[in-house]
Amino acid sequence: MKIYKYSDYNEYKDAQARANRRKLNWVWAGKNEIKSISEYLKKNLPSALFGICHGSRNSMEVKWFREFLGIEVIGTDISETAKNFLHTIQWDFHEVKDEWIGSVDFIYSNSLDHSYDPEMCIDQWMKCIKNDAFCFIEWTREHIPSNSTDPFGGTRRNYMNLIKKKYQIQDVLIINSKLLDKDEEELKKNDFIRVSRHLDRHIFVIKHRKT
Repeated sequence: MKIYKYSDYNEYKDAQARANRRKLNWVWAGKNEIKSISEYLKKNLPSALFGICHGSRNSMEVKWFREFLGIEVIGTDISETAKNFLHTIQWDFHEVKDEWIGSVDFIYSNSLDHSYDPEMCIDQWMKCIKNDAFCFIEWTREHIPSNSTDPFGGTRRNYMNLIKKKYQIQDVLIINSKLLDKDEEELKKNDFIRVSRHLDRHIFVIKHRKT
C-alpha cells in the first residue's frame, strides 16, 4: 500500500481539480455495474431512501442510481465543475455534513484512490452510514499505482485489510468487464467516453460490525 505525500492540502485540492477538469467527459462507472449494485440494495435494503456517490465527477453513476432505485441520490466532487451536473455538490469527500451522520442508506465510490488518508476517509463515510446500511467501495487493478492524481495505491488485499480493521465486509460483488461494453450508446448521447473498459470491478460491500 502506498500513499503519495502532498506538501499541503492546497496541493492536494489543486491536483484533484486539475485532474477532474482534464477527465470531465470520462466515465469510470458502468451502467450495468450500477444496476447490479442497485439490485443488491433492493434485495438487502428495500427501505433505502438516500444515497451518496463520492468523487462522482460528471455524476453518471448518480443518474443511473436514481433511475434504478427511484430514490434521492446525490454526488460529490471536490472540483468547482460539480455545479455543472444535476444532483451534485462541490465537496471534499473527507468531510461530513452534520445532516449526513447516521442518515445515509448507502455510499458508493470508485474514488478511494483519490484519498490522501484512506483510513480516515472510510471512517468518515461510515459515520454517515446507518447501522443496517451499506458502503460500496470499488477496486480494480488500476487502483494499485500511487501518484499525485491518485494518491492511494493498493492491491485488492490491501483494500480488504484496510476495511477489515474496523468494519465488516459482507460481500464482494465482481462485475465482469464485458457487461460494461453495453453502455456505449448512452454515453455517446452525453458526449462521454468509457475508460478502463477491460477491467473487472470488485465492489466491497461494507457494513458496521455488530456489537
